[in-house]
Amino acid sequence: MDEPRLSPFEAVTDGVYVAVAEPASVNVGLVVGTESALVVDTGSSPHQGEQIRQAAEQVAGVPLGAVAVTHWHWDHFFGLAAFADLPSYGHETLAERLGSPDLLAEAAGQGVDATELRAPNRPFSLARVIDLGGRRVELVHFGRGHTEGDVVAIVPDANTIFAGDLLEQSGPPSFGPDCHLKDWPSAVDGILGLVDEDTVIIPGHGSPVDRFFGFEQRARISAVYGQVEYLVSRGVKLDAAYQAGEWPFEAEVIRPLLPLAYQQLAAEGKVPRTHLPML
Repeated sequence: MDEPRLSPFEAVTDGVYVAVAEPASVNVGLVVGTESALVVDTGSSPHQGEQIRQAAEQVAGVPLGAVAVTHWHWDHFFGLAAFADLPSYGHETLAERLGSPDLLAEAAGQGVDATELRAPNRPFSLARVIDLGGRRVELVHFGRGHTEGDVVAIVPDANTIFAGDLLEQSGPPSFGPDCHLKDWPSAVDGILGLVDEDTVIIPGHGSPVDRFFGFEQRARISAVYGQVEYLVSRGVKLDAAYQAGEWPFEAEVIRPLLPLAYQQLAAEGKVPRTHLPML
């Protein structure tokens, strides 16, 4: 297993910094106000959370006042225990994930003791506002997408948005088994409704992006669901779907995703049916 590492925090906009936490190349945010600072995402283990906290305190120049987690995946969530004495914010579903088979499997795979993991102590369902002194950060759940509990951190006065893994720049979106294909574009729409030509969007992984990148990736995500829905309506079975469709991502992304897409459509009552020939 690769040793956890953290790059230095670098300024992206005024008072907003990003460091990259390895081994998953996660963007960790730091938002600094006049009285306190906020960390966005906590890395892949309690030990890495400590690294993040120490680095953030050195850069901020003010006390850390809070921490926010964008979603439950190990590379963003597992360092939260290092901030146990601070107010911590995340979607209410994160607590439900503790002890779940999926989380236990991720912890085992990363060599992390699951009993050391912590849920946010300020859970919310829709939105919270954090006052850092002369600056506020808005935490918003725009709906299900990459996971059931994605949270976006908006810094209005800096025109900067931390998108979590609703958007990714270093590769295609991560369509894991807990993603919600149909809802994902609507969650991204919540972000895009706030942006202008100068907005800086910080994705979960990769370099900062602009609104055009966001619109383009949103369209691709939507196209995946739309294409599968079309194929199902035409009676195309799962085993023939890849060859029959037109796809916005490469085969290594689409092929593993198709079983999940068919499963999610089946849950809506949409399954391929044999069409009788017209006489």
